[in-house]
Amino acid sequence: MSNKLTMAKQPIVDLNNTTIGYEFFYRDDEGNRSFTDPRFATSSVLVNILNQVGVDNSIGDAKAFINISGDILLTDILYNLPKDIFVFELAADIHMGKKEIANLEQLHKKGYVFALDNARFEENYIGNFGPVLAYVDYVKFDTVQTDIETLQNNISIYKDKKLIAQKIEFQEVFDEYKRLDFDYFQGYFIAEIHTTEQNRLDPKHLGVIRIFNMLQSDYQIDDIAKEFEKHNELTLQLLQYVKSIPDFDLSGSPSIQEIITRVGEVKLMQWLMMIIYSRSSKKIETEKSSYSIMIQNRIDTMMGILSKLDAVGGSKILEQAHLVALLSLLDNVFDVEVEQTLKSFDLDPEVEDALLQKEGMLGNLLRIAIAIEEGNFATMQELLSTLELEVEDIEDILNKSLDAHQ
Repeated sequence: MSNKLTMAKQPIVDLNNTTIGYEFFYRDDEGNRSFTDPRFATSSVLVNILNQVGVDNSIGDAKAFINISGDILLTDILYNLPKDIFVFELAADIHMGKKEIANLEQLHKKGYVFALDNARFEENYIGNFGPVLAYVDYVKFDTVQTDIETLQNNISIYKDKKLIAQKIEFQEVFDEYKRLDFDYFQGYFIAEIHTTEQNRLDPKHLGVIRIFNMLQSDYQIDDIAKEFEKHNELTLQLLQYVKSIPDFDLSGSPSIQEIITRVGEVKLMQWLMMIIYSRSSKKIETEKSSYSIMIQNRIDTMMGILSKLDAVGGSKILEQAHLVALLSLLDNVFDVEVEQTLKSFDLDPEVEDALLQKEGMLGNLLRIAIAIEEGNFATMQELLSTLELEVEDIEDILNKSLDAHQ
């Protein structure tokens, strides 16, 4: 599996050319857009935004318009997503049966926002989506497939909705839909689809399934947290995920266990199911990525040094060191600046100083780990001497780490 993911999005603008949102499109590891399973495609896009790239870097202050299928509508994973960020576009081929209507109504009541994608005026279409119009805020029209005269004569069906004209490629088409009082516009005339590559870090599939099954089997949260410690890739994605939720409580210097507790068992299961649907977790044993190796080595180095020092400060500093190691790697793996991390998390002063200034005991541990990664052995030896440790101590730590993960 590639160490890179491809993200594709196209702006949606208002009459002042202000971007109010982006429509996100599925792309595979090679940048291709073809897929056979809509549930997989939607889940992959959501995992990329929330767990890998992060909301700040992918959306900013705008909204994310995401296509969903009927299969996704019938799952619980939408309840796991931040409702103030996403607009879910209902594909034109969704059959609105009793279950779909009931779930859409429930989601709407909870504040989730929906759009009709490629809206039409045919009797079958109106008959299918008519019962859910009350739960829809946006209506998108494909300008290539929509007859202007039919639109003019029937637009009252969608009164009080925010109208979006998509696939606008020419000035004349833009002017026509502007004359018809459309609110928002999307297409190559406005802006092309913007494609970027980002680092990716995928958890092992068996680890995701293991934790999901533990949650279903009513394991204690202590056991769940200990299991997370075995899956650094998944834990790093969890940190990126909670950072992506605007109203998530990150006050009070939370540890990994505290974060897991605050997410809650139900939302954790929904979040893990999204990862499972996306197929982004590794289903077979493959060679570890450079990022996975870096994460494991940094954690093992910092925790190993503490063990040599008899964990000065007790269990708290062990938790802090684990958190520092993970948060420091948000920059390396996901290109998240340290200052951005500090804005999101309410951290202990010792943890903040370690991340920002690389000061204090935790800062020294981090500097030693980074020096080893960079092959800067002079700096490593100098830092070790301040802790009254020798190079042999580090060699012992690294050998134990290697033995543990072979």
